[in-house]
Amino acid sequence: MTRIKISVAILCILIAVSTFSGIWINKKCKSLMELSSQAEELFASDEKQKAVEVTEKIETEWENFRSKACVLVGNNKLSEIDRICARVKHLTENDSEELSSELTELEHLLDLLRCGEIPKITSIF
Repeated sequence: MTRIKISVAILCILIAVSTFSGIWINKKCKSLMELSSQAEELFASDEKQKAVEVTEKIETEWENFRSKACVLVGNNKLSEIDRICARVKHLTENDSEELSSELTELEHLLDLLRCGEIPKITSIF
């Protein structure tokens, strides 16, 4: 009977951690996606200084998120987003035309990460 109680307790802990991590990743990805679209709007409306500030915020928030998320998510899912986040601030400061496509790609990859961490029947089995 003790083994069953311990097994149920372990299973409940795993479910709780999984649920918490899914909600946390979902929230952080949505926040970064909003910042990305905000930076794109600012850059398009020629408010370069505000766009640089937002891209700096994207970079710092991504670094904070990545340091914790690498424990929960595979590194291969994070590396491409990491590469784009490293380029975004530099592209904004240099008024590069590539910024819009990079921010769109960043939003797409963040959405893929967010959707990939939501437990579904197809991802479980």
